[in-house]
Amino acid sequence: MPDNTGIYASFSLEPVEQTFLTEKEGRPIFADKEFVRIFIAGDKHTEVYREVTDNDKIRFADAYKRFKEGAAAREQLTGTPLSQWPYLKPSQIKELEAVNIYTVEQLAALSDTAKQKIGMGANELTAAARAYLATAENSSAASAFAAENERLKDEVSRLQVQMKEMAARFEALEREGEGGKSRSRQVA
Repeated sequence: MPDNTGIYASFSLEPVEQTFLTEKEGRPIFADKEFVRIFIAGDKHTEVYREVTDNDKIRFADAYKRFKEGAAAREQLTGTPLSQWPYLKPSQIKELEAVNIYTVEQLAALSDTAKQKIGMGANELTAAARAYLATAENSSAASAFAAENERLKDEVSRLQVQMKEMAARFEALEREGEGGKSRSRQVA
């Protein structure tokens, strides 16, 4: 499988005129065809737009699957949308979207060539995006640890209650056993 780092695809359904049928019927006849738009994050001049091939379906399987499930073009991209990242100003978001960068993950994975096209501040933006993603990964691990810690605390509390109940039962049995011994002595 080819390396798709920095290369993204979005799929769409477009009406295509069927010229033979249009001429035959004397009215416009269209058929829906699947198209793919392949682009490189950070490069607004390099874009391929064509009918989908079987190779495209395999190469960009995740995006194609989301397309088939009804996702819009932007929703076919995976990652954190730039609009959800508080680090950027709205104007920066628009500038990045103009060069086909829509997610924090795309920004973090930019090539040096793409950074040059963005211009001043691109290195800082990509470094900030990488730091954000690393922090998010660490915080998700911390959240998982916190949830596990809470589960274990609940389990310990439950076991402590169970131990107290068992100790109370044991004491009751001991008392009952001692009471039985003293009665047997009194009878003798």
